[in-house]
Amino acid sequence: MRLVRRLTVYLLIPIGLVFALDTFLTLRSDLSMLDADMHRDDTVLARDLAMAVEQTWREFGEQSAVDLVSRFQAAKTGIETRIVYLDDAAGTVGAPAAPGAVANLSREVSTIQLRVRRGTELRLLTYNRLDTQGSRRAALELSEEISHEREHLAARIPRKIVTAAAMVLLCAGVAWTVGVRVVGRPVNTLIEKARSIGRGDFSTPLELANRGELSSLAREMNAMAEMLEASRRRLEDESAARIAAVEQLRHADRLTTVGRLASGLAHELGTPLNIVSGRAQMITSGESAGREEVERAARVIGDQADRMTRIIRQLLDFARQSGAKRAETNLAKLTRETVGFLQPLAAARGVRVVCKESADPVLALVDAVQIQQALTNLVMNAVQASPRGSEVGVRVLSRDFAEAPRANHPRGRHAVLEVEDHGEGIAAERLSSIFDPFFTTKPVGEGTGLGLAMVYGILEEHGGWIEVRSERGRGSCFTAFVPTGGRAWATES
Repeated sequence: MRLVRRLTVYLLIPIGLVFALDTFLTLRSDLSMLDADMHRDDTVLARDLAMAVEQTWREFGEQSAVDLVSRFQAAKTGIETRIVYLDDAAGTVGAPAAPGAVANLSREVSTIQLRVRRGTELRLLTYNRLDTQGSRRAALELSEEISHEREHLAARIPRKIVTAAAMVLLCAGVAWTVGVRVVGRPVNTLIEKARSIGRGDFSTPLELANRGELSSLAREMNAMAEMLEASRRRLEDESAARIAAVEQLRHADRLTTVGRLASGLAHELGTPLNIVSGRAQMITSGESAGREEVERAARVIGDQADRMTRIIRQLLDFARQSGAKRAETNLAKLTRETVGFLQPLAAARGVRVVCKESADPVLALVDAVQIQQALTNLVMNAVQASPRGSEVGVRVLSRDFAEAPRANHPRGRHAVLEVEDHGEGIAAERLSSIFDPFFTTKPVGEGTGLGLAMVYGILEEHGGWIEVRSERGRGSCFTAFVPTGGRAWATES
């Protein structure tokens, strides 16, 4: 409801200012009207009474005029009335209360009004010149207290303030109620819809009836939710198709590797087959005479058969297609097994593969099949890039990163797989493209250009990355980093 509070405050500020200005102007106007009425009444009263005093003075004498004024004063009109003499010295009984002001009375200026303060009293003095046709200049003085009128007016100020405050509060209540119904609740509904969209819930439509622009916004949000839902379904379908295509490519890559390995393993299987065949001929021809020799030949045949079974099982396990399944894996053991069944292929090309394991197990939460495929691609690339008689080194270790080693990659312990060859190396201008799909430096027929791209993708899926350093004429070294999951399983050796 913060928006409603803001709208209410923004509305009340001008309303309060309007009421305050209206109160001020009203009180000032009332004060001006009161002053004008008092001035007018006293002026009329002074002129009328002056006429009566003048007539009495001329007909019956000065004392009769004084008595007339005294009788008027006794009527308790609230106005002090007396005859003053303009030439009397200040402070005498007949001197005016404001001698300086009455000096301006003349035939042209017969009436003067002014305000004077006597202690705490504020009085309005009205002087009207008397035409007595005598030697003494006289005037009629009316003195009225106006302090109580102003006090009465001042007493109205709290009532006006209370009235204005009540009106402001009433307006605040109306503004709050209208704001909650017209703005607050619809906006909260829109916020909840936005949060639902943020959580991925596009199913519940939003309805705001007769809300003007807010209803239009709700309809647009519904349309946006429908488009997002359609985009999500399309993205899920595309992602599923992409994953399936990647899995097919990886499976095809493994089958291609198996085909290459088969040629190298022919020699590896040929030796045990020759041994089995020779021992079998010795038994059938009777060359192995005696029970002990026959048993010895049978044990040799069984050992060689087990050896061939292990080799074939390794190939089948590598070639078998399976979904991604992460589990705690000893990468040192996995590397040793991978190098073991790649040895025949390397030997066929006259290259030796040396595994330099860590003294301690290097454990990581990975998909063993995918990591084995990535390692196989790296080793086979190194073997194909190496000249006869050279060596390919494979190293397994772990490394701690106190800070994030790269953007979007976590800090902490990582497993490190290094594959180093001593071939011709890679040209510097090609290093930035070697992980692109279908990019290859091999002769036609020896590579599809997908091997390193798949290695890159597998490591990215595991939260890792791969680096390469190469120098022309001295070989290349590929280093793969895989997070271990944050557990201190191994130390670098």
